[in-house]
Amino acid sequence: MYCEIVDGDRPTRIYTMRARADAVSRTRQDIVRCAAERLRGSPEPVTLAGIAAAAGVSRTTVYRHFRSITGLLDAVAADLLSRARFDQLLAAVSLPDPAAALAEVTKLGCGIWALDPDLVRNLFALARAQADALPVIDQLEAGRVQIMEHLVQRLDDIGALAADLNQRDAVDLLVAATGFAGWDQIVTARHRSSVTATKLIVRMTLRAVT
Repeated sequence: MYCEIVDGDRPTRIYTMRARADAVSRTRQDIVRCAAERLRGSPEPVTLAGIAAAAGVSRTTVYRHFRSITGLLDAVAADLLSRARFDQLLAAVSLPDPAAALAEVTKLGCGIWALDPDLVRNLFALARAQADALPVIDQLEAGRVQIMEHLVQRLDDIGALAADLNQRDAVDLLVAATGFAGWDQIVTARHRSSVTATKLIVRMTLRAVT
């Protein structure tokens, strides 16, 4: 009899558990969305209490999802990469021709900047003013360096790296060329479109190391 009652009640319990999980997920997404919107508007230091107020939830709710500002900002960065289809960039790293891979990775990397430039700009600015943001930026930049190291190694392996460059110099050139600051300078100070800025940077990276 007990088994029959449990079995009969199972669909309702499963539905309730899924509904709760969906609600938790939506709350987390709302908090991340509010944090991103706050950052787009200002590079001033962020507090969990301030984000809670902006999201219309209690501080306890925010703390339940994010134990620290670093954790929250990491989620904001992860959401940006997801929206920018970072999986496509990772796939491009393995294109058969390493020069084509470099061009595609650079284009898609600039696409991250172009998708949400105000958010990216203020995340970098925040990292200079708030220590909690620094690990997030450091992780993003370390990933970019690692990808460039891999691509330079591939170019060198087939003899496609510029003759006067060693691998370390080539990586340094690519890291400098593909960073947000250069792309943003072309767009904001030179008043070029994001598409033009991306094309120029792709051209520059290829000419710099091949």
